[in-house]
Amino acid sequence: MGYENITDNVLYKIRIIDLFTLDQREIRVRYSLLLELHNAMQEYNMNYQLPQFPKKEYLKTLFGENKVIKEREQKIGEYFQQLLKSPPPNHKLLLDFLREGVDTIRQQELLKEVTSKTDMLKYLKYEKVLKKAQFGKTTLYSINGKKIILHKFYVMQHQSDSLFSSYMKAHLNILDFSLFTQVNSIFYIRPKSNFVDNMLGSVKQPKVSKKPNIFMKFQPQYVRGEAVKIFSIEEYEGQNLDEVIRERKNKNKPFNLDELLNIIQRILQAIIQLHKRNIFPNRILATSIIISNDIVKLASIQEPNAKYKEKYLLEGHAISSEQEFDIVYYPPEKIHQQYQQQQLNGRLIDSWHFGVCILKAALLCTNKELDGIHSSYQVDKFANQVQMLYGDVIAEIIMLSLKQQAHQRADIRELYFLANQTAIIKFQSNFLYQLEKTQITYLAINEITEEKLQSIQQQIQKSPILSVKVNLYNQQIDQQVLDKLLQLLGNFAEVKYITMILNKTQNLHFGNFCIGLQKLKQLKHVSLDLKGINIEKEEIDQALKIFNQMDSIERFILDCSSMDFINSLKSELKLESKIVLYFESQLI
Repeated sequence: MGYENITDNVLYKIRIIDLFTLDQREIRVRYSLLLELHNAMQEYNMNYQLPQFPKKEYLKTLFGENKVIKEREQKIGEYFQQLLKSPPPNHKLLLDFLREGVDTIRQQELLKEVTSKTDMLKYLKYEKVLKKAQFGKTTLYSINGKKIILHKFYVMQHQSDSLFSSYMKAHLNILDFSLFTQVNSIFYIRPKSNFVDNMLGSVKQPKVSKKPNIFMKFQPQYVRGEAVKIFSIEEYEGQNLDEVIRERKNKNKPFNLDELLNIIQRILQAIIQLHKRNIFPNRILATSIIISNDIVKLASIQEPNAKYKEKYLLEGHAISSEQEFDIVYYPPEKIHQQYQQQQLNGRLIDSWHFGVCILKAALLCTNKELDGIHSSYQVDKFANQVQMLYGDVIAEIIMLSLKQQAHQRADIRELYFLANQTAIIKFQSNFLYQLEKTQITYLAINEITEEKLQSIQQQIQKSPILSVKVNLYNQQIDQQVLDKLLQLLGNFAEVKYITMILNKTQNLHFGNFCIGLQKLKQLKHVSLDLKGINIEKEEIDQALKIFNQMDSIERFILDCSSMDFINSLKSELKLESKIVLYFESQLI
């Protein structure tokens, strides 16, 4: 607990910590609001006596204001400690306050009454229109040398109050302006109240838009006069990611690894904060990522017209328009939602948005150049390009965030963990990502036959340096053909990275397979999926001996259902200063 004096008001600061997520936020509230909360809880719990709420002692306040306020602050703190120790039977109001309670000052800042756009704009200097579209307009202004954006959102009149409330609620819960651009106010423009309105306590309705037929393509009955404008003012410092990408592309100056990692980590931190406050899904585009030197912030959170933009795009109305290729920002499950009645995971939708933004930054490309992103093959090709520029882990972050199936996609916390590992370790060698200039080709193999081996040999001759993924899930294989594949890769290619999915593979001789792996002399990263494979003790010993002789390996990932194998690796594998990850898996 704490307090601060604001003019004639005393605001009590309450820090609320979620012990599950360790997330914390601080809100400032008036004594009167806390008293109302106490009275309401007592009313809902008539047969339960709440702790006594500290009374306001007006006479003492006159003679020793600061001392009395300090004592009251201490008593309010003790009151909440007792309340949380023994909550009332009906404690919904208390939980709502702890989860949703908002900062009084922030609420006052956001809720501004505006009766005339002209009166508001006379304090602002017009700079330029940033964007004008079907459902709104974004205009850049400046005031006292500081840039701000005036947003205008068109919304359906019958939905305006709920959309206004949701937009307001989201920004009441955003308090870390090191990660987010600050929205200074959210408002309608309402006609001035007259004497009768004031006397009766009535509120004028927002002005309707004069722009006709905004929503005609959605529902023909929405014609002129049924659209309402919601406005907001948002701080704007820097350039959006799309502008930065265009600049760097023109100068042929890609982001270096540290710059890209900074963008990745900052965006992930911001999205994690949104998810902690149950703000999702979010329409995260390259235009909503604001960059100023090393400072990276998210903007345009939960805009009230976002669902109209989305519907307009997904129903095909944006074809041949500037927004046509914004479709790349939406994952496959969102595009096909109208055909598949399924519950969508908003957090995983945000992972896709994030992946698209980072892919654009890594390759300095436009939305149009990401056409085809809704196929695994194309994502693999993009990841291969990223791998050449920034290394395996940045490519892995992109691939995990752009999985076509939502249940296979990594959530934001997993991506953040991976990004942090990259930043801390960098695999002990900058040249792993930065100085390895020879082109690496991504080779995917989903079956092994004699005909396939001939095709692979032709590919190797064109691009001898490879990143290989072999997926033999639930296949019956010929061990001799698998041995030939590894011999072929060892003799004629330089394999840097290999992923082998051998889950439920039949007829595999694990010892021979390990001997084959040893032939890949330049191997840096190994990932093995051995779920469902029965590995004998003799084969485990043979594998350990081989792996310990493979000095080039810098990263080893094992997904295995054999605890004997995992325990042996943990105790006997001698890959000092290497990254070794073990997973104990059930057969799937």
